[in-house]
Amino acid sequence: MAKFKVGIYGMLNNAEHAMEADIFKGADIEIVNPAWKDEAAFLKTLPEIDGLIVLTTEMTREMIMQMNKCKVIVRQGLGVDNLDLKAMQEKSMQAYNVPDYCVDEVTTHAMTLALMLVRDMTYYMSDIAGGVWNALLAPMSRRASELTFGLAGFGRMSQIVAAKAKPFFKEIVAYDPYMNKDAAAKLGVKVIDTLDEILKISDVLSLHIPLMESTQHMMNEEKLKLMKPSAYLVNTARGGLIDGAALYKALKEGWIKGAGLDVMEEEPPSFDDPLFTLKNVIITPHSAWRSDAAGRDIRAFAAKTMRTALLEGSAPNRVI
Repeated sequence: MAKFKVGIYGMLNNAEHAMEADIFKGADIEIVNPAWKDEAAFLKTLPEIDGLIVLTTEMTREMIMQMNKCKVIVRQGLGVDNLDLKAMQEKSMQAYNVPDYCVDEVTTHAMTLALMLVRDMTYYMSDIAGGVWNALLAPMSRRASELTFGLAGFGRMSQIVAAKAKPFFKEIVAYDPYMNKDAAAKLGVKVIDTLDEILKISDVLSLHIPLMESTQHMMNEEKLKLMKPSAYLVNTARGGLIDGAALYKALKEGWIKGAGLDVMEEEPPSFDDPLFTLKNVIITPHSAWRSDAAGRDIRAFAAKTMRTALLEGSAPNRVI
């Protein structure tokens, strides 16, 4: 019998888990769920596993309290807001994330949304889908090389966006309460001292901030009204950073010119959400991470983290 039993639950995991099994080879780790097909089967195994690799499943207090043997949960992704960390701490569990698997994909996606907005692609695509061929019906676009590109948050992801944005935009500015000034200087990014100030000066603002109680709905009516009427808002971070009702008003009433969203407050969203009716918004289905390479990396990194944590007692990218 294997020393450790590990469960793997999430849409990125095939039935065989061949990649994970290969990584666990020689480590006395058994994958207990090659035939999981539904949540009921998953829940049944919670009391017997020593570790869990999970994608988007909400790991509630009730579920975590059933995990009497579990020492480690690895989240396949960057955010850990689907894990009840307080309950995990009470059970003396370790939580890990996988922060580096899709940096190129997400930063490219943020830039794609920004450039599509600047070039008013949403209007052209909507008109053509409706059988209309007339460039003059869209708002007049502005030249990217005359615009200021703002970054709210200046961690690793944001720094890579800054490097990718630099050839296109006149100036790159960034705000972060824990600003890495050395990185900003190296990238030629102007440091902005307050969130309000960066909202006022940015022509494009890209959000790269974790979702916490203090950042929930940080982009509310008050903050959106600080932005330029000609400005664009891009969010590839977490949907809860933006108050969706306030954003609809901002886009409908012209407080800002457009928005590019890869994340929504509720996922999957209701398609009755009025944001879907607007021409000046681009919405993609939380797909910024997605590529064949990223799919391989997220599984491999999560499995390697689990192996190290179980065998050595700790691993890189530990959250708690």
